[in-house]
Amino acid sequence: MVVAMAGFAIEDAVIKQLSYTMPIPQVLMLIGIGGLLIFGITAVVTGVHLVTDDMVRPWFIIRTTSELASAICFVTAIVYASLSISSAILQATPLAVSFAAAVFLKQQVSRRQWSLIAIGFVGVICVVQPGLDGFRPAALAAVLGVVFLALRDAITRSISVSIPAVSVSFWAFFALFIAGIVTIPFFGKFGVITFVDVGLLAVSALAGSGAYFCIVMATRSGDVAVVAPFRYTRLLFALGLAVAVFDEQINALMILGSSLIVGSGMAMFVSGVPSRQ
Repeated sequence: MVVAMAGFAIEDAVIKQLSYTMPIPQVLMLIGIGGLLIFGITAVVTGVHLVTDDMVRPWFIIRTTSELASAICFVTAIVYASLSISSAILQATPLAVSFAAAVFLKQQVSRRQWSLIAIGFVGVICVVQPGLDGFRPAALAAVLGVVFLALRDAITRSISVSIPAVSVSFWAFFALFIAGIVTIPFFGKFGVITFVDVGLLAVSALAGSGAYFCIVMATRSGDVAVVAPFRYTRLLFALGLAVAVFDEQINALMILGSSLIVGSGMAMFVSGVPSRQ
């Protein structure tokens, strides 16, 4: 899980860097193609079938669609808000999964757990900072992305273990590629791809593909109570890259909000949450 979080943070940083010379659709499509090539070749070498009956089941299709929607939301937030803000909001995903389990799956949630969920969402408000100088409207896209990621994560646990992680990862990058196509009408013309861009895309493809494979394996085979809290290491990696590479400013309110999100999430895992199911 820690390796996966480091990989995702690197991928996010590359996306932001590429966005300086490319529109969002081009970035999404190129990264999607990179992942498709890596997992496609891996599937051929290992003899894994990428198209099976499980791939047309409603839950798998919903998961892929959620992947598509979350990619659009988070890339938009990373590009137009900031890497640090988007990454901090992302940490609320486990709380969103718990909230959804309580509301839609009717799983029992104690008053203490509801309090932790509320504290976490207060943290999100602190990070977004509506009405203040630090507010960036694009940050709301990250909040919407959390909703789709919560749906994706919930479905990942229910997907049959007979579906290889390579197949799940391949179709996730297919969703990324389609997300690029879907967003073409809303952004500018494609940019020229330089040798530097090719190098960055290679780094992104390797980091993103490796991270995605790792998180699928961690989510499936690991003890959720042990593995899930390590998701929060992504914020540490992301903040480090945001400050060191993009010179982003981290204010006190954002630190407070991030602390509330991570603290409530960790406390939720310790108390035994519905999202462990």
